[in-house]
Amino acid sequence: MITTIFLKNRILKHISFWFLYLLMWVLLDVLYGVSLANASYKYLGCLLEIPLYYLHMYYLWPKYIGSKRYLYYFLTFTPLLVLNSLLVLVFQYYFVYPILIEVPNLPPDYFSIPRILSFARSILLWFGPPTAIKILHDHYENKVNLEKIQKEKKISELNFLRSQINPHFLFNTLNNLYSLSLKGSKKTPDALLQLSNLLSYTLYEGSEDNIPLEKEIKHLHDYIELERLRFGNRLNLLMEMTGNFNEVMITPLILIPIVENAFKHCSLNERGNVKIQIKIAFQDGELHISTVNPVGNSKDESDRNGIGVQNLSKRLQIIYPQKHIFRLEERSNKFYVDLKIQLRD
Repeated sequence: MITTIFLKNRILKHISFWFLYLLMWVLLDVLYGVSLANASYKYLGCLLEIPLYYLHMYYLWPKYIGSKRYLYYFLTFTPLLVLNSLLVLVFQYYFVYPILIEVPNLPPDYFSIPRILSFARSILLWFGPPTAIKILHDHYENKVNLEKIQKEKKISELNFLRSQINPHFLFNTLNNLYSLSLKGSKKTPDALLQLSNLLSYTLYEGSEDNIPLEKEIKHLHDYIELERLRFGNRLNLLMEMTGNFNEVMITPLILIPIVENAFKHCSLNERGNVKIQIKIAFQDGELHISTVNPVGNSKDESDRNGIGVQNLSKRLQIIYPQKHIFRLEERSNKFYVDLKIQLRD
């Protein structure tokens, strides 16, 4: 409880720091033979230096050094430093030495320019450790804040990309159902049931950060069954799955855009069989999925690499940076997609 209050109370932290810092200097003098009382009185003048430190670090430093206006900084800080040095000397001359420490004879050049400048240099040295601590603290805090901002930006972008998945998927699936309904297919009710299962997955599992790879594979099978209803006997699907998918975690809805893209390229008005190859393998911590499908009638490149694939590419860059290879290629009237993700180190 006390520790929590201390950590959250900024003023209390600063007071504690200055107390410990002054105590350190007092104890150093004590080690050199100065009495504890005299050493404590000697550093009372530092109480006048602390306000200058805050003026320097919280106003002058960010205003002039932060904006690289070094001349303005020098012209402003130097007079303040000299004035502060003079004030401390006056405080010591009229209060500390004659009353507390009881020094009878102070040197006649006590307020000479060389002494004032020498004491100003001592103030600078005394400021050294607190200034270094403040600069390092600000650097660390800025680094943490920057990382937090970047993380929040990635999360925001990822949430936006996730929000695109469901409408895009629903749009394509409704087109499938529309095709079945136009034919008066008796398979339409089964397709609606498949759609219900798919939407349930995207709604509940799709919002998770990670899910078992088995669930993603099952979702993939549900989608393929829906496509079988649409293509009927025209579909020649070759699917290979190798490896143990148990106890492997993956970000949801990573595989579906690749398979969905393969079916989308196969134009419905194309006569004859449609051959699609899908290979999924997990080995040595790496998931590998590849698809090969004929190219449809559309020649629009933006159509070929639609929202789903573009969305997937951006999500992979956010979720699996430096841990994936994603390739798309069209050759000999076929479209090839190859994705490798390192799921385990």
